[in-house]
Amino acid sequence: MKTHAKIIEKWYKALNFPEKFDQEFYSALKNLKFDETLTFEKYDLEERDGKKNLLYFLYFCEQAQKDYDRTGMSREVLLDTLTDIVRWTEIWSEVKGELYLGELCFLQYHFKLEIFKIGRLEYFPKECYFDIPELGVKKGDTVLTVHIPKGERLTRENCEKSLRLAREFYCRHFPNKNYKCFVCTSWLLDLSLQELLSPESGIMQFQSVFKPVYQEKADKIFRYVFRWDATRENFIQFPATSSFAERVKDYALLGKDFHIGGGFVKL
Repeated sequence: MKTHAKIIEKWYKALNFPEKFDQEFYSALKNLKFDETLTFEKYDLEERDGKKNLLYFLYFCEQAQKDYDRTGMSREVLLDTLTDIVRWTEIWSEVKGELYLGELCFLQYHFKLEIFKIGRLEYFPKECYFDIPELGVKKGDTVLTVHIPKGERLTRENCEKSLRLAREFYCRHFPNKNYKCFVCTSWLLDLSLQELLSPESGIMQFQSVFKPVYQEKADKIFRYVFRWDATRENFIQFPATSSFAERVKDYALLGKDFHIGGGFVKL
């Protein structure tokens, strides 16, 4: 096996891809016409060949590891962060009906060392979407935004632990950055969901961590609850695979609105 193929296979195994992808993965790897001059910086993020995307992004993991080692960041954070490649392969393979890695414009930040998964949550410096007067944060100021990757059940405890570890991580590795707060802008912070869920649910546990300051009507919930290509116009064709999905479907059929909510935690 050639060097590039060994590296790609190494990261496929290191990230624990599910066995259901093995046949397509190894077939694509065997047929790959590898371009040794193609670096991450030169890769076309609009590339539509999902198998090619996956193989090259796995290859680029090798350089990511060297960058983490150089900065003293842990292998645990590296592997947790790069596991997003598995998540987005699963999401897009379901949509496309074949092995496919999409969402490259998001995944690029994992290789630029701008997004990190620390404990249950991910963190990414980004412009704030709204004002937070009590902290002196203006819309457009850079804050640490919180992302919620698919994974173990959300609890107040594992979210607060993640925030604590993130504070320590950013103080250690980015001591010159003066972030005032963590900010989350997500369908999970839609206050309307309080009508559908008990206080003990994972989503309500997550909401309890953040101080709410922003609500905007939006329908992103459909892609997360049903399938990535689901919308208010077509969600009815997708099966509800949980009691929560059933409640979301019933709520939407009543013509009620969903939202993107925003909240913060002081850093």
